[in-house]
Amino acid sequence: MATAVKKLDLRVGGLVEIDGRRYEVVTDGKGGLTIEPPITPVSELDARRGTRPASAEDFARLTAGFPSDGEG
Repeated sequence: MATAVKKLDLRVGGLVEIDGRRYEVVTDGKGGLTIEPPITPVSELDARRGTRPASAEDFARLTAGFPSDGEG
């Protein structure tokens, strides 16, 4: 089976969709480009899932049984 090669005009910061998944175009550190999953802000994830950040009281209650590292 032959694979069709597509030439893309990509720039840093652009978004590419492959098989329904989005990727961001970033520099590869060697003068070229690569793609990686985009960083999604927590506020966007909360909006998608219908969630919200835990309040300080909820966080303290939920993590009360966790071991402490003594730094805070």
